[in-house]
Amino acid sequence: MMPPNCCLCDNGIETGHQCELVCFSKTERDRQWHAMAASEKDFTGHPPDCDWFCDIHVETAKTLSHNDLPTALHQLRQNELWQLIYIDLFDRDTPPSVQSSGIGFESGFENFWDQILATTEADGRRYPSDYRLSFQSNHADYSVPRDCSELTLIKQSVPNEEKAAQTVRRLAVGQAARMRKGGLADVKKYLTDHCKQLSRTQT
Repeated sequence: MMPPNCCLCDNGIETGHQCELVCFSKTERDRQWHAMAASEKDFTGHPPDCDWFCDIHVETAKTLSHNDLPTALHQLRQNELWQLIYIDLFDRDTPPSVQSSGIGFESGFENFWDQILATTEADGRRYPSDYRLSFQSNHADYSVPRDCSELTLIKQSVPNEEKAAQTVRRLAVGQAARMRKGGLADVKKYLTDHCKQLSRTQT
């Protein structure tokens, strides 16, 4: 079996990341491989319908496990490429720049919220910088307004780094699922619904 290194990035043994084996729908060739593996006592090899994914990409991979592996990887690389764009609002002459990039909506939204929450104060004031999540497929960029009351509410609900990480992960997974289902309109609605629920728990 191949070593546990993520097939979508460099994370794995050498970087100290844990990877999980995700299996996909079997093609006819995959079924033949499994039949051969079952019939031969000392048969070794890596299942052709499975591959390794790190913690950044494993949830993304699982959402596509109903496809065969080549189809799922093609769909990810074609439809879920993203770039996190940094905008310097202090120096307006500085052009926007790519801060990070990757594959998988979950990791894109996680990077976005990591940066947004880190540059927002609990009273809603934001650093003189902004971020937007840009997608390579047919989607507009995603961002939140500078005076976003929902962002202030989220920031006030994360008193420590552990809580912040949990919130970022929840937002990322929820918005990624909505992105696949209905695009940016559903992504924005998820944020609104999340904050409505947050308001109810705080009252």
